Amino acid sequence: MLIFRNGNTRFEIAGDETQFNLIVKDMGDHGGTLAPSDHWNWNLGEGGNNTGGYSSELFQRKYDHLTKLLDPWVGVTGMKPLTLEAVTRYENFLRPIDHKQLLPTDILAHGKSNGWRETDLGSVLDFSLTTTFLAAAPRRKLAICEVGGGYGRLAEVFLQKHAEPIHYVMIDAVPASLMYAHLYLRAQYPELKIGSYYAGDPYDDSYQAYILPSWRADMLQEASFDICLNIESMQEMQQHHVDFYLAMFDRLAVYGGEIYLSNAKDYVFKGQWNIPANWETLYLNNTPRSWTANHPTHVLRKSKGDHSLATGAHESAFKQQVRNWLRP
Repeated sequence: MLIFRNGNTRFEIAGDETQFNLIVKDMGDHGGTLAPSDHWNWNLGEGGNNTGGYSSELFQRKYDHLTKLLDPWVGVTGMKPLTLEAVTRYENFLRPIDHKQLLPTDILAHGKSNGWRETDLGSVLDFSLTTTFLAAAPRRKLAICEVGGGYGRLAEVFLQKHAEPIHYVMIDAVPASLMYAHLYLRAQYPELKIGSYYAGDPYDDSYQAYILPSWRADMLQEASFDICLNIESMQEMQQHHVDFYLAMFDRLAVYGGEIYLSNAKDYVFKGQWNIPANWETLYLNNTPRSWTANHPTHVLRKSKGDHSLATGAHESAFKQQVRNWLRP
């Protein structure tokens, strides 16, 4: 059963302005085209037409406490306390795939007593679907690379519930995410080895979790990850960002490795998803988290063949469903 440490107070984490300033400076010096889009940069939540930059006053106003970032990361709905409506929407989908038994018998009662939010049902969904499609046991430890993981909501579940050794790398370009992923996971798991590029920790795979900026991703070894993930963040990027991360996943994933993409296709980013031809589609459908008709979770496996025709067939079938889709 999934039990969050410090359940009702786990988000009570103050920011670290010194670390934040290190991230901002490094992004300015080396971020280049990988720096976040305007609405995810310094003027987060203020629209994309403002001019200015990061300052101590801005940090105190917008970034000095984790709770100020929860709405941008997971949305107002995601941070709502657990409700019967949310449980009803997710439960029938989750029960058959809950092979690690994250769900209690009474989800609503347990969730309320343990401080669950609606987004935590999404974490159960992502963990369960991802591990359902794992091809085989990893060679040494399960290595996962996630892009745009916010404060670390899914990493938190993997660190708690995956029984075998794990190495979880979180890659991001948003300064607040790079800061709070480190602070949050360290607060939740002080006994684990949680590292960050901005804490001066030299990278290696001995860390249970490590936080790394996008513009330092070349530090990661080719074909060294069993799972590559992006959930709800490519949908807010630009074409060159999406192209970069898909190519990065293709470089980092082992053959037989899994790529897990869950994004709205009719939100901010409405461009081309250039899925490599050698990625085989395992699953493509909407889930209880989908708030639009074209909001699929797409699970793929990296192989050595050409699966573009089969992927096209899966996408055509999904588009047919989109035309008839009603949110449950």
